Amino acid sequence: RIQVISELDQRTMKLISSALITLVLSVTSILALPGENVVAKRSKKCAITGNGARCRRTPTSSDILGEFFIGDSPTFTCTTTGPSENGPSASGDIFWDRTTVNGVACFVSDSLVAAPCPGVLPDC
Repeated sequence: RIQVISELDQRTMKLISSALITLVLSVTSILALPGENVVAKRSKKCAITGNGARCRRTPTSSDILGEFFIGDSPTFTCTTTGPSENGPSASGDIFWDRTTVNGVACFVSDSLVAAPCPGVLPDC
């Protein structure tokens, strides 16, 4: 009889453990969703102010993934600093705004992006 109770307790503990793991995973996924929504709410559609605004893999003179033209309005999610497309300058780093081209993240020089993006996007 003691062995039967022990086996029952083991099965009960396994069920409780499984239920707790499911609960923790569910709560974790629910808590993750607001973060995604917050990023979406902070995103801004901003017009490009210069033809040939290159969207680069990193905020530097790296590979060009795409190009925007005057009047295009990509959605930007954040801003960061990096060297000028033409290499290091006497004035130091410039700002770059992050967007996507064909689903791939890339950066456009902030100097080619119209308000409200410059100055209001969160840091990347």
